[in-house]
Amino acid sequence: MRVRTTYILIICLFFITGCTGQPSPSELNDSELTLNIGYFSEKQFENRYSSLLSIEYPKLNYNVIPTSDLITERISVQEWTAENAVDLIYLPPAYLQSLANNGFLQELDPYIQKTSFSLDTFVPSVVELMKQYGDGKLYGLAPTFYSRALVYNSHLFDQYDVPYPKDQMTWEEIIDLARQFPKGLTHSYPSNAHFLINVGQTENLQAYNEDTKQITLDSSSWANLLELTLEPLRTGNIALHDLNDNLFLTGEYAMGIITYEELIQLEQQGSELEWKLVTMPTHPSEPDSSHHYVLDGMWAIPASSTESDAAWELIRFFMSDQTAKWSYRSVYGFSSLTAYTSMGQSTSDIEAFYKLRPAYRTSPVPSTIYELLNEAIEQAITGNATAEQALAEYAQDYASDSW
Repeated sequence: MRVRTTYILIICLFFITGCTGQPSPSELNDSELTLNIGYFSEKQFENRYSSLLSIEYPKLNYNVIPTSDLITERISVQEWTAENAVDLIYLPPAYLQSLANNGFLQELDPYIQKTSFSLDTFVPSVVELMKQYGDGKLYGLAPTFYSRALVYNSHLFDQYDVPYPKDQMTWEEIIDLARQFPKGLTHSYPSNAHFLINVGQTENLQAYNEDTKQITLDSSSWANLLELTLEPLRTGNIALHDLNDNLFLTGEYAMGIITYEELIQLEQQGSELEWKLVTMPTHPSEPDSSHHYVLDGMWAIPASSTESDAAWELIRFFMSDQTAKWSYRSVYGFSSLTAYTSMGQSTSDIEAFYKLRPAYRTSPVPSTIYELLNEAIEQAITGNATAEQALAEYAQDYASDSW
């Protein structure tokens, strides 16, 4: 790995003004210091952080050690850590949790207390989610996150004299609202199977048992849920759309489930629409919880780090308002800093994306489940099987293929 020394001169008034509460640059501007940084690839790290570092820490020396083989599981955690000594590392949350459970990472709470690093400026739901991956402790900090919200066209609701959606409605209530329009709800989930499982997760239904490696969709609860969505899916009252062909943006649909990326589209192209945001549907017994949060990654300090104080200082910078301003509306998602989720530029209430608490994470659903499930849903949509029959046949087919 080559040693990167950043001496790039960039004139950036953006950083000269309005930057407060940053970590002291003294240690990271020590020319004798070299940090080894684990990131998916050197190119991706440079694209995201090199300009920032050249401004704030012009004397910082660092190596970027790719973690791609670790993340893609071409090499075991033990092998990778034996071959690569890093001072800080950016990890997908599931990998961070695994490494923390096996003693490979340092707890960050002592650093937070020692440096009076305040978590109060961060989105509370995101802080809670970060702690979930450490069983209540912080082993990593996420500078950004993704989420979903429900957007609605208030003009269409007024035209059809339908009450506006509200925060924390149930899926049944949202689907009932959708039925009052010719085109009620659009979404960008990859398939109807993804949509159904997402709805089921809100209803606390388990799609896959990770312990037994069995699907759990062959039940009356799942059949009832599929039955609820069948007619709207059949008629196009509920429809999926491509990210590059947003049906809500065209004004055709009354409501849409939108992602961070689609919010940017709305902010840039939706000026002619009268749109507002509410939270995603919730379960009646858990109206304050949402399972729609996703962390892009988390910065952590390995237990073997020889420069842990400097590593923490750099993590503080990656979590700072300077970095948040620089990366506003970037491909990495919302800033975890509350003040920079919207920066006052949105025409609607961005809090709908993050005001709910994160639901406790469920077992991930294997990708192989979706293709067969989508075929079963199509069988039910076309009337070739009832919802119950379609799911029962799907369960048999999946079991046969697995065997």
